[in-house]
Amino acid sequence: MDLQTLFRVLWRKRWILIIIPLLSVGGAFLIRMLGEWKYRSSAQMATGITVTDELIGDNGKYFNPYEMQITFTNLIEQIKSRVVLSQVSYRLLLRDLDGKEMPFRKPSQSKLEELANVDLSSHKAEFEKILNEKLESQTLLDLTDPKQKLVKKVMDVYGYNYEALNEELAINRINISDYIEISYSSESPYLSAYVVNTLCSEFIRYYTNIKLSRSNVSLESLQSIVDQRKAYLDEKTEGLKNFQSNQQMINSEAEGASKIRQIQDYEDQIADEQKSIRGNELTLANLEMKIEQADRSQGNKPNSKIVDLRKKINTFNERYVAGGQTDQVLLDSITLFRNQLQSMMNAAGEATKLTPAELNALKDKRDQTKIDLEISRENLVSLNNILNSIRYSVGNFASREAASQAMAKEVEVARTEYLAAQTRFNEAREKLVTNKMPIKQVVVGEVAEKPESRKTIVFMVFTGVLSFGLCAFVIILTEMLDTRIKTPQRFKNLAKLPLAGVLEQLPKNGSAPNWNFFTPANESQELNRLNHDLRKIRYEIENRKVQVILVTSTKKAQGKTFSIMSLAYSLGLIHKRTLIIDTNMRNNSLTTMLTARFSLKQLMEYYNKNTKLIGTAKHTEAKDPETNLITPTTNPMVDIIGNKMSQLSPSEIIPGGDFKVLLEWLKVQYDYIILEGAGLNEFSDSRELVRFVDLVIPVFSADSSITEEDKESLNFLKSLQNKLGPAVLNNVPKEEKS
Repeated sequence: MDLQTLFRVLWRKRWILIIIPLLSVGGAFLIRMLGEWKYRSSAQMATGITVTDELIGDNGKYFNPYEMQITFTNLIEQIKSRVVLSQVSYRLLLRDLDGKEMPFRKPSQSKLEELANVDLSSHKAEFEKILNEKLESQTLLDLTDPKQKLVKKVMDVYGYNYEALNEELAINRINISDYIEISYSSESPYLSAYVVNTLCSEFIRYYTNIKLSRSNVSLESLQSIVDQRKAYLDEKTEGLKNFQSNQQMINSEAEGASKIRQIQDYEDQIADEQKSIRGNELTLANLEMKIEQADRSQGNKPNSKIVDLRKKINTFNERYVAGGQTDQVLLDSITLFRNQLQSMMNAAGEATKLTPAELNALKDKRDQTKIDLEISRENLVSLNNILNSIRYSVGNFASREAASQAMAKEVEVARTEYLAAQTRFNEAREKLVTNKMPIKQVVVGEVAEKPESRKTIVFMVFTGVLSFGLCAFVIILTEMLDTRIKTPQRFKNLAKLPLAGVLEQLPKNGSAPNWNFFTPANESQELNRLNHDLRKIRYEIENRKVQVILVTSTKKAQGKTFSIMSLAYSLGLIHKRTLIIDTNMRNNSLTTMLTARFSLKQLMEYYNKNTKLIGTAKHTEAKDPETNLITPTTNPMVDIIGNKMSQLSPSEIIPGGDFKVLLEWLKVQYDYIILEGAGLNEFSDSRELVRFVDLVIPVFSADSSITEEDKESLNFLKSLQNKLGPAVLNNVPKEEKS
């Protein structure tokens, strides 16, 4: 729905949008002027929430505003709680029953007997006792007790019950400050001031008792936690002492340092022994070489290599001679061996020659070196064994040390937890002793000098705007839920068919339409608009160059009869002779309205017997009126062939070939032939008549809806293609035509 359509809908309902808001504004004015005057009193309490140290965390940052708002909301809900307001109710009823001061409210005895069924004077002392007990214990009335239930009924009659007080009570936080404002409105300025001041005092008393009760419970819990932490600390400390005693860990640090020093000393000794072994091995090798050279130089021990080379040279020489001295490989080998022999003999000749005493000294030194080497190797093995033993003891010591440190850490954690619990207990006990109450009343509720403004104008404006908005909403919602076609644009969107024109909704006079409606004597604005609409439809039909037209619809009561009569009348204005054939076998309204004498079936029978009998009043003057089968109407340009209602279809009544010949003969007599068909949804009549006509014009009522069944019929109409003519939208309201 676009804005233009929306505005048009609201404009059509403008009187509803004017009258209902005016009535609402008038009612609001009467309610305000005739209502009871109210006096309002206000009191303020400082909560101490925004300035207490509890709002500061350990990191020095304040809690976020959301948490603070939740705290204030919880506090306001406590103030409005049934327990606190009931205490105010008890105070009010006690004051009025006491009679020492002027009571705020004093219902009549008859009203008390009617609503509470009680004689107040006889139960006064009993009521006061119950109320004082409830104030002392700060509890609610037990409605299972008949006496306390009777007190509740009296409280209801006085208007001091929880619901009545809560209805006129307003509790709000003042901006983002630390203060809470409590306001109350009533018919008495003294009552309003008394309620807010009593509510503040009762809430502070209730809140104080809750705090004390919670503090006592907290002290007991904290004391239990301190005792548990102390026992845990003692257990861990005793366990550490026993472990160190069993493992003989007198001074773990000194013992560990001593072990480390021993390891370093033995590692140094091992390095020295390894260095000594390497030195002795080199010395021994040098002595062995010198002794061997001395032996070779003195000839005491022939050189085995020289002897071997000589043997090889002799052997190879014999083989060479035996082979005829032609083997070059043997010759090369002999030459190589002789060169090696010469080198060895030269080296032996150059070697230093020692005396026997020097040689024996070298051998003694060699033997001593072997002994020193063996001693060093045994010392190295012994040192490695001792070092491994010390390292193993150090590893065992490290595990014991780690276990001791872990137990010491547990002792330290237990000590920290114990000290923290002790600190919390001391703080809670100090706070309980000081009993510093953060909530207190800072502004006392005063008696109002004048009643509260009723804001009549604001209330009237609000009522008017609200009623106007509700009316507009209902109108728009009703329009959106309305599935009727209503407008030409909606028809095009829903049916998706071309539209020849619309026929305006005419005033309902209670009678069936007839030719007198179109006579100039009844000419009016409605008739002028109708003729204008008919000219558009007539123009569309004339452009089609057709003679036989079928007027049908998807369902009944769409206005086919009125559309056919209007179209025939409009064609008569341009001197076009029109014949209407009532082929709607299910509803012969055209036959009835235009008083046609014969049925279509009889016409076909007469036609088969004698074609000459067929004629009109203008062309044939039959002696027997029964043989005048085409009935003239009061409109000289329009004739009709009627029918009797039947449950048979047109193909069952009219022989197809004969009816087609009949239409060809009638085309000579008339400019246009208009047939009416039954609704496509219910019957097949219109489908059977399509083959006899040149054009099909569907008629739709703006007051109907396009249903799923209609969509099937629309698909059939669209399948006719060239035979489908533009549709006619009937019964369109005047304001919906544009």
